[in-house]
Amino acid sequence: MEGHISLEEIEHWLKWRTFPPTRVNAKELLASLDMQSNIRWGILRKTHGVMADDEIWIRFKGETLIHRNVCLRKDLYYPEEPIRSELQ
Repeated sequence: MEGHISLEEIEHWLKWRTFPPTRVNAKELLASLDMQSNIRWGILRKTHGVMADDEIWIRFKGETLIHRNVCLRKDLYYPEEPIRSELQ
């Protein structure tokens, strides 16, 4: 149906927004997220599905984050602001 996203399409998109367990530095990435296993939903909760070169991300129910809070390339999107490494 036009204008609707299937569950399969959502699953594909979510998979694309996380790193695979076979990635060379997967253990280090998990450690940086304070995680011990590669659980897609857990990774998404921590990273908000942010990618370096686009503006699409996930805000979970109850959160008040804005793009500026999760953006990886603040120098590109918000050059007038000082760079902060932590999420607000």
